[in-house]
Amino acid sequence: MATIAKEINNEVGSVSELSPPTLRQAVDKRDELTESSGHYYGVKELSLKASDPIKYERFYSKIHSSVLGARESARFVAASPGSREMGECLWGITTAEGDTLAVSTGFLSHTAIFPVAVRYMAANDYDVNDGIEDGDVYGVSDGLTGGVPHPGDFYSFVPICIEGEVVAWAVGINHLMENGAPVAGSWATFSVDTFMDGLVVPPMRTGRKLKQETWWKAMWERRTRAGTMNILDDKMRLAGCAMIHEATHKLIDEFGLDYYKQAIREIVEESRRRVVDNMKSTMVPGTYNGAAFRMAQYKGLQTIWSHADKNTLIHIRASVEPNENGLMVDTEGTSRWGNHAYNATPGATDAALFLGMINSFSHNTKVTAGIELAVQRNYPKGSILNPDNEYTSNANPWAQTITLNNIGFGAVSRAMFCFGYLEEAFCVDGNWGAWQGQGTAKDGTAYGFTNFEWLGGSARGAWCFKDGEPLAWAAWSQMATIGDAEEFESTVPPMFYLGRKLLPGYFGAGKYRGGPGESAVHWCVEPGKHIGITRPNGGLSSTASVALGMNGAYPGPSSFMISARGTNLDEVNEKGLAPRDARELLEMTDSGELKVDDLQVWKMDCPELSMKNNDLFVDAAGSSGGWGDPLDRDPNAVIEDLNSGVCPDYDFVKEMHGVIAEQASNGSWTLDQASTDAKRVDLRKKRLSESSDLKDWWVEERDIVQNAAFFPEVGLMYNESLSFDKFRKEFTSFWNLPLEFNVLEG
Repeated sequence: MATIAKEINNEVGSVSELSPPTLRQAVDKRDELTESSGHYYGVKELSLKASDPIKYERFYSKIHSSVLGARESARFVAASPGSREMGECLWGITTAEGDTLAVSTGFLSHTAIFPVAVRYMAANDYDVNDGIEDGDVYGVSDGLTGGVPHPGDFYSFVPICIEGEVVAWAVGINHLMENGAPVAGSWATFSVDTFMDGLVVPPMRTGRKLKQETWWKAMWERRTRAGTMNILDDKMRLAGCAMIHEATHKLIDEFGLDYYKQAIREIVEESRRRVVDNMKSTMVPGTYNGAAFRMAQYKGLQTIWSHADKNTLIHIRASVEPNENGLMVDTEGTSRWGNHAYNATPGATDAALFLGMINSFSHNTKVTAGIELAVQRNYPKGSILNPDNEYTSNANPWAQTITLNNIGFGAVSRAMFCFGYLEEAFCVDGNWGAWQGQGTAKDGTAYGFTNFEWLGGSARGAWCFKDGEPLAWAAWSQMATIGDAEEFESTVPPMFYLGRKLLPGYFGAGKYRGGPGESAVHWCVEPGKHIGITRPNGGLSSTASVALGMNGAYPGPSSFMISARGTNLDEVNEKGLAPRDARELLEMTDSGELKVDDLQVWKMDCPELSMKNNDLFVDAAGSSGGWGDPLDRDPNAVIEDLNSGVCPDYDFVKEMHGVIAEQASNGSWTLDQASTDAKRVDLRKKRLSESSDLKDWWVEERDIVQNAAFFPEVGLMYNESLSFDKFRKEFTSFWNLPLEFNVLEG
C-alpha cells in the first residue's frame, strides 16, 4: 500500500524520494529559502570558496569560458549583420530556476529576464505535463510569458538534465533583422495590441536532442520576411547553446553534481554581497528623482483602429533610493498603458533598468542573478511598465524604457559624483536610432530588414571633467560597434550609403560637451517593385531628449530623420556634390543645389514611406548631453571645436559659450580673450535679468496648473500619473492643491 501511495503522489507532483523535484517545486524552494534567510537559496556561508578557493574559482572559470566561447564561435554562424558584425547577441547559463550564473559579452541586461520564461514553464508544469528532456530546444519571444523586451529579440533555451532533473539552462539571444509584424522590421511602431507585434512566441518546444523540428523552419519562412537570416540566426543561437550544454555536462562529470549544486548557489550569493557592498561604498544615501517623456504620435497616422487614433505623451517617472539591501527603484507615477507599441512588461522593464545597474555595480564581481537580488523594483500594476491588460502591444518598449535606464543610471552617476568618484560620473545617454521596412525585388522576391547601426554605437555623454566621445558608447553592450556599411547594404538591396559620419554640432553643450552623434545618407537605386521604410527610434525631436544634461548643461538633441523624395540626384552626383549627412542635405536643399519635390524632416515616428529611384533617406541619432555650465567652458576648447569642424557655427558658440573669435582668410579661428571675458559678463547679467524669483515662478506656474486647459496629450498624461497615489500626493502637495485635483484636458 505504501508503494502504491508513493506512486500516486509521484503522478500528482508531490515530493518523493524516488523522483527529482519538479520545476515548480524547485522554484518554490528557491523563493522560500531566499526570502526567509535574506541570502540566495539560504546560503549564509561560502563554504566551498573558503575551503578551497582555487577549486571554486576554477569551477566558475569553466562556466564562464563556456558562454564566452559560445558567443565568439556561434555568432559567425549567423546570417544577419546585427549578430555577426555588431554583436547584438548574448549567451548565458542559468540555474534550474532560471537565475543567471554566467553570461557572455553582449547585451548583458537581458540576464535579468531569464527567470521569467523558466518560471512560466514551472508554473504551468511543462515538465510534468509535457516532459522536459536533456537537449530539448525552446523558443521564446513573448514579453508577458518570457519577459522578452520586444519580439525582435528572440531567445533559445536548452535544458541541461541529469537523471531526469533539470539542473541548468543554456540560453542564446539575438536581435532579429525582421520579425513578421504588419509594420516590417524589428519594431512594429504602429502596433496597437499584441496581435500586431509579429512572431510572438510563449515558451514552446521547437526541437529535441539539440536539433530543431522541421516545422520550425517553415514557421520562419512563412511568418517573417527575412526567413533565411532568421533560420541561420536560429541555428547560431542553438549552436552556442549546444556548446554550453556539452561544457556543462563535462563540468558536472568533473566536479560532481553535489558540488555543482552547492557551488552555483554560493556563486550567486557571493556576487549579491559584492554588489550590495559596491552600492553602499559608492553612493551617497538619499532619494534621486527623475522624469522623462516620449510621444506616441498616432493621430492621423493610425486610422484603421479608431481607439488608437490619438497622440499619447508618455511620462516615465522613477526614484532611486540606496538602502541596507541595495537599491530601491520606484516607478510609481509613470503613465498607464495605452493602445500603442510602447508598453512594456516587468521583464522588459528590467532589461532596461539593469543596463545601468550591471554596468555600475557588477564591474568587479561575477555577473549573476546577484545583481537582481540587490535591486528592489516597484512597477505598479496598470502602468505602462506593468499593464493590467495581457494583450497590450510590446512591439517597441525600448523607445520609452531606455529613458528609465537613463533615470536610474543617471541617479547612480549623481550619487557617485557626490561621493567623489569623478571617473564614474558622466551624463548617461541612450539616444538610439534605426530604420526598417520591407521590399519586393524586380523578380517578385519579398524581403524585410532593419538597419540598426546606430544601436551599436552612440556618443557617450560628457564626463564631469572632460568631453564625451563619439561612437564609444552603447548602454546595452560593452563593445560599441556600428558594423560595416557594406553588410547593411547587402540586407537592403536598393539602399546604398552616400555618407556615414559624425554630425557637426549634434551634441549637448556644457562646460564639457557631449560626444557628437552620427548621421548617414541612404540612396535608393532601382528599388524593384516596392520598398517602404519606417523608423522606430528611441528619441524623438518632438519631445525632450533622453540625454538630459547634468549640472546645468544642455541635453543632447534627439534623433530625427529626413526623407527627400523626387530629387535631381543624378545631376548632383555628376558634380561630385552628393550630401553625406543630414546637415549637408539641408544646406544643399536650402541653396538649391539639391532639388527635392517632397522634403520632410521626421521628428516623430513616421508611417511607411515608399521610396523611388534617386530618393534619399537620412538618419541622425546618438547625440549626448553635456556637463556643467556652458559659460564655464574653456574658450580654447571652443576654438578647437570651431577649427576641427566639430561645432562649425560661430554664431551658436558666441551666444552659448560667450566666446568671441576672429576668423582668418584661411578659415581658422583665433580667440579674442578680452572680448570673450566681457561677453560672458554680459551673458550672465542677461540671465539674471531674464530670471524670476523662485517664489514668483511657483505662483505663476501654480496658476497655470490650477486653471489652464493643457494640450490634450499633456492633460491626459498628468491625469494618468495622478491615478497613482504616490504621484498624486507629491504633485498636489508641491502645488498646494486639493488631493482630489485633476488636470483639465483641452
